[in-house]
Amino acid sequence: MTIASIGARPASVAAPAQEPPTEETASRSRTWSIDTTGGITLTGYLPPWAEGDPSESDLPLEKLSVELSDLSHWQPFDGQPMRIHHPAYADGDGKAGESEEIVFNGNITCYPYSENLRERTPFANIHVVDAFWMNNLVPEEIASLAAKLRAQADYLEKSVVSALVAARNDWDAHQISCANHILQ
Repeated sequence: MTIASIGARPASVAAPAQEPPTEETASRSRTWSIDTTGGITLTGYLPPWAEGDPSESDLPLEKLSVELSDLSHWQPFDGQPMRIHHPAYADGDGKAGESEEIVFNGNITCYPYSENLRERTPFANIHVVDAFWMNNLVPEEIASLAAKLRAQADYLEKSVVSALVAARNDWDAHQISCANHILQ
């Protein structure tokens, strides 16, 4: 018995870390296939951006529903290396340490057979830092996040940098006068 494409919808989101599909690659349709020990074969659409192929053979029939609910298509994307300060990286003195971590990396994911209907369409998960993630983001939420990050970057450049320079200059000026005062 063969069941062809049991409801998986073609994905339309390309992974940022991957070259856009060409006309040739876009027209080549990929599929995954799960063959069960009970003689049932299921096939579904395998998006061009998906990193792995969830195909399986000789799957016990009683595990099919779990396999389908766990079936996912995903593509990772890069983040930015940044120095973070975190108590988990404490040194022997118990003082919080610093570590360089990759932040704002993540993945585009789709669970075609999820009970959560929102997960049946490709979405993004963004790793903020350590164990903090922003999950199940749709394109509009990614655009909103990008706008907020741009606004934050603009704010840092236009306001925080100048405030920090002024604070450091003020600090340096007062440290010199204090030092001169102490030396006199």
